[in-house]
Amino acid sequence: MALLTILDETASGSIISRLEVEITQEMLTVRELIARRVHDEVAAYNARQTGMFQGLVQPTESERVLNGYRLRPAKLIDAEQQTYRALEAFQNNGFFLLVNDR
Repeated sequence: MALLTILDETASGSIISRLEVEITQEMLTVRELIARRVHDEVAAYNARQTGMFQGLVQPTESERVLNGYRLRPAKLIDAEQQTYRALEAFQNNGFFLLVNDR
């Protein structure tokens, strides 16, 4: 089992957030990595229900606030819908994925 460190950075290199994901398989596709990250983020949010979601993509029915998104009213997020939105954003260059600075 390996521990993968994910850093969210701005274009200027400032680190916004840091996330560690345990990986059990030897090879992982980009699609699987994005799905795993989103599922972990959604599970963490749904477990604590603070109203503030800090994740890869903005959930439906939320507003952007400093350092995240606020759901009004606070409710559970659908992990499958968030995964679809994240994969769609990746395909449309909504974010980039760098591995070992490449």
